[in-house]
Amino acid sequence: MRSAAPLLLLPLLSLTNSARVTFSDGGNYTISSDYQDANIVVLASTSLTLLSQDTNDSSGYTISAPSSTDDGESAIRIENSFLNAYGGTIVGAPSIGGTGVTITTDKDRDSKSYATFEDGVEIVGGNAGRESTTQGGHAVSVLQMGAEATFNGGKFTPGLGCTLNVCGVQTPDGNALQVLYGKAIIKGGTFNGNIYSLSGDIVIHGCVEYDRERITGVLLDGSKLDVGYVGQENDLEIVYDKTVCEEGEKGDDSEPLNGANYLYSTFTLITMMSLFVTGGLVFSW
Repeated sequence: MRSAAPLLLLPLLSLTNSARVTFSDGGNYTISSDYQDANIVVLASTSLTLLSQDTNDSSGYTISAPSSTDDGESAIRIENSFLNAYGGTIVGAPSIGGTGVTITTDKDRDSKSYATFEDGVEIVGGNAGRESTTQGGHAVSVLQMGAEATFNGGKFTPGLGCTLNVCGVQTPDGNALQVLYGKAIIKGGTFNGNIYSLSGDIVIHGCVEYDRERITGVLLDGSKLDVGYVGQENDLEIVYDKTVCEEGEKGDDSEPLNGANYLYSTFTLITMMSLFVTGGLVFSW
């Protein structure tokens, strides 16, 4: 457990040119106002809190990355550090398909990074807009082992891919959540794009089903989930909670067919049909 430290409230930062803003002294910092054209980097067990917009005027505040890769494409990068996001709109670098928030470590075995997203925060990937861009930006990206993101709420929207007119080729949109390595725990929030895993762990809590293409249902906070899933089935774990199922969706107490259960049930159905056709089953009426 890290010892408590005074919270440092950061003032409004007015930037005429793009800038890298780094917090790396192990302290606790909060943000509640605009950071325009800035890459915010949090290092060395430092904690950053994005305050709820309830503490500001109704327009809220925005943190946006510059359209340059000089200081990184992410609006916020958490490395070996901690993020608590309660509010604000975070936008990845425009034109280059930048990521909204990246959570990562330095690959050391003992390195840890944690991020928690709550209702009130909105994260958007940058749109693609030039030939060198391969796709739209991800809203949230978990990169390395030891990095973990928990979603209790919030809104997550990927950046749009480039168009044929702009780039000479149509490129795909980003992902609402990308997990290369590390772990993501989803209990709430609105995801307006695919969830992708290369070799990470994704745990989803709620009245949720996976049909080997899409994940659908209701999360613990009551948010509806209907997204494509791209990745290995064994990277995905569903913690089924019938209590949050909407009326009309509630079934019995058994868990939905997912993964191996789906394959087993399909095999069983085919076997029974074969036996019926060949006369191997006798039914009493």
